[in-house]
Amino acid sequence: MDSVRMEPFPLCILCGAQGEPLYGDLPDRLFGVPGFFQVKQCKACRLVWLDPRPIPEDLPKCYETYYTHSEIPTEEKESPHRPCASVRDALRVAILCGYFGYRHLHDWHVLCRFGPLMAKIPFLRYRAVYDDLRERFPHYRKRPDNLLIDIGCGRGDYLKRMKDLGWNVLGIEPDTASVALAKKKGIPVVNGTLDEARLPEDTADQITMQHVIEHLSNPAAAIHECFRLLRKGGRLVIYTPNNESLGSRVFQRSWLSLDPPRHLFVFSSRSMASLLKKSSFREWSIHTVPVSAAKIYDNSFLISKYLKIDGNIPVLPQWGRTTFAAKEALLCRLGMPYGEEIEAIAYR
Repeated sequence: MDSVRMEPFPLCILCGAQGEPLYGDLPDRLFGVPGFFQVKQCKACRLVWLDPRPIPEDLPKCYETYYTHSEIPTEEKESPHRPCASVRDALRVAILCGYFGYRHLHDWHVLCRFGPLMAKIPFLRYRAVYDDLRERFPHYRKRPDNLLIDIGCGRGDYLKRMKDLGWNVLGIEPDTASVALAKKKGIPVVNGTLDEARLPEDTADQITMQHVIEHLSNPAAAIHECFRLLRKGGRLVIYTPNNESLGSRVFQRSWLSLDPPRHLFVFSSRSMASLLKKSSFREWSIHTVPVSAAKIYDNSFLISKYLKIDGNIPVLPQWGRTTFAAKEALLCRLGMPYGEEIEAIAYR
């Protein structure tokens, strides 16, 4: 793999302050990009970023062997042998129909009247939406022009699920190998960036960025463009690593989600709120969630022991992961912003 040319990026994008060194001499721990990388932090905004960072022309080199270039390994997919499958499917459909509005899924709606009541229980609501989509799962818009856009759609797994449930979908993805896999699933994809897509305004009911904004060279411009594309009442849903998570505090420079040189920015709840305040959005909610705590622990633990990791191969569970994940979940439940991911939902 060729080396990546770098450019200086010393100032915070939120307040313009000079960044202070946080971690230096970080290798690419996952996909073998040569070189060592430096991370800075704004003490005021709590934003973390790469400085220097790859020049735009060389960013594709950072993704030459990225995990979205192949399908999900079979062992990671849902097992066909599920206990009480018929009962679980009935409850799922009742919530999807009665609470989320997917009434076209079936014709017998007796149980669906209880869907809104069951959906008040977060565990049932999140279990009802496929692949732990959480807030990415939208209420159904019964219109022929309904549209869900996924920025950085990768191989199209999320959009395939939503298309099967009745949505018109569109992916935006700059990586050619990932686009090819998404198109094999029948997903329409713009092979390029959000700016290059040049979509008409007021067209989308929901836009999602699942672990994407940290890869963008200009997050504020992307947020502005999402506002333009959304219809009135539409949502922008963002998931991104939280630089104040329990994992970040415990593992520090070995924390998986630093991911140099691909993560150009790593936000905190405070810096994400500052980013949204600079946008045209006037209503949003921000939480941190512990969904990926065990996975982050497994990988960060190995990194801290200087053990080699291949970003395309899931690592084995490590001793201590259950205690770590339980502790993080408890801290989040107590209202502390220690979850591994920031969940931000902005409303048009």
